[in-house]
Amino acid sequence: MHKHTWRKANMGLIPSGIFMVFGGIICSVFGHVQTGSLNQRLIAIGGLLIFMFFSTIFLHVLTGTVYKILISSHLGTSRAVAIRFMIRVFGYIVILFTILGLLHIPFGRLLIGGAAIGIILGVAAQQALANFFASVVLIISHPYSVGEKIILNSGALGGSYEGKVIDIGLTHTLIEEENGNIVHLPNATLLSNTAIRSLKQK
Repeated sequence: MHKHTWRKANMGLIPSGIFMVFGGIICSVFGHVQTGSLNQRLIAIGGLLIFMFFSTIFLHVLTGTVYKILISSHLGTSRAVAIRFMIRVFGYIVILFTILGLLHIPFGRLLIGGAAIGIILGVAAQQALANFFASVVLIISHPYSVGEKIILNSGALGGSYEGKVIDIGLTHTLIEEENGNIVHLPNATLLSNTAIRSLKQK
């Protein structure tokens, strides 16, 4: 099934990848954005637009294919969405730095400025980021799955929780208790201060 999915995806990945490389070559070899004649600048801009357009298509086709494979592997919708989101963020960062390189823009200062902004945002959203990165670890370690019945014991959470996992989000895990109540538990606390026990389904 996965071979069929990749075979279908290649119909979009191969052409978009070829045009993406073609646009990058045009921009870097046959044109100059900052220097050169008007024709050279137009060629460079055209190549850059081609690269941007087809690299975005390539990234979306790739992440869409990965998402379908994860869903077919019964990983869970929320985890598949989280993985797709992380791959896209990483992909857009790679595209951004490639564009800066094609434009011959020194991005050392941008990195310093971005690091400073990142520190400020990290301090301001410390808890949210902790929950997000905890969700990444939970995705990789896979201690429980959507639909699984578990018992959670944690003093940080105020005691014990028993119920079925109905969703694993980017910041919280949702547990449905026996009485029908939905409990939102922060992933960071689940990862660091919680004992998790899986119950066999009857």
